[in-house]
Amino acid sequence: MKELLSLAACAILAASASAAHARTFEVSSGESIQAAVDRAAPGDTILVHPGTYSGEGGLALVHVRQSGLRLEAPRSALLDAHGYRYAILVGDEGPVGPEGCVSTSVRGFALEGFTLSSAAHTGLRLTGVDGFSVRGGAYLENGEHGVRSRCSAHGLVAENFVSGHRGAAIHVGDSDHVVVENNALTESGVGAVVENSTFAVLRHNQIFGNSAGIVVLVRPHLPLPVTDHVRISENAIVQNDLPNPVSPDGGDGVGAIPSGAGILNAGGDHVTIERNIILANDSFGLATVASPFVLADARIDPFADDQRVERNVILLNGQSPDRERPGPPGADVVFVPGLVDFASGAVLMPDPDSDDDCFGDNRFFTEHPAGVTRGMTCP
Repeated sequence: MKELLSLAACAILAASASAAHARTFEVSSGESIQAAVDRAAPGDTILVHPGTYSGEGGLALVHVRQSGLRLEAPRSALLDAHGYRYAILVGDEGPVGPEGCVSTSVRGFALEGFTLSSAAHTGLRLTGVDGFSVRGGAYLENGEHGVRSRCSAHGLVAENFVSGHRGAAIHVGDSDHVVVENNALTESGVGAVVENSTFAVLRHNQIFGNSAGIVVLVRPHLPLPVTDHVRISENAIVQNDLPNPVSPDGGDGVGAIPSGAGILNAGGDHVTIERNIILANDSFGLATVASPFVLADARIDPFADDQRVERNVILLNGQSPDRERPGPPGADVVFVPGLVDFASGAVLMPDPDSDDDCFGDNRFFTEHPAGVTRGMTCP
């Protein structure tokens, strides 16, 4: 007991010493945020005042490589990232493939507020970051993504407004233990994507006016060939009927997703979908299908295993399915667990164990195939 108390006392003293040495760097309009970041040390805060911050172009308008920094500003602090690939990059880029992920290089990062706009690829990119918080910002028209985590862990993305992205408003890829909550996601290819990641939570988000609402999928040639343990709860997923901004043959995963998708699970395992409101999405409300990417990467188990769908309201969906992208007939609930070529109707790979999924206490009118959820009650 004395040893434990001694260790606790040391930890408290160390934390107090760190707090005592923490500094705050203030940045005003016309000054450089990057210069303040470069001067900062772990535990410091960069406080940015209202104004427009821009530069001459390059990889990132602000590049954070240090651990333990906090960047804070009101939304009236605009990072105009014209000419940059990223508005803010945390960590360092590197190859990501079957051989592995980018190594963790930043431990602890917080971003609160700001408006990030007009980056060529992504507003905020987190690569190799363990422990992050992204709160209260606006992400507008940043090319592919508003916020994207890759090879990162133990993160929170909350209370942001994200709009106008060709890919996903929020993209969780090759990451684990990331929570996405209380965000408003609109006018993007997909509201939120969880890809080749584990232990992700999406809850209390307003997802509307995108091409698709939430997509869970497994893509090929990535370090982790599964998406596992995803919880999607208490979201409003309404009228995601924006035309898909990517052509069906554009070589992009987003391009293959039917416009008007509410929630799509393409091969994710242990996915729980509960207490969501899923209304008026043109192609379908909720669809479970196999991952087509098994044809490109044999490591992938394409079938959605142990999915639970409970206590959702899924109504008025599937009334005008996307005609450009082959898919199942429109319905509130679609359950096609085997790998199917929707263009021809051919079953390429049957699911050998589709009875491990369950549906319980959902409100919906239409399903495909008719009656498919009957008997699939949740224990």
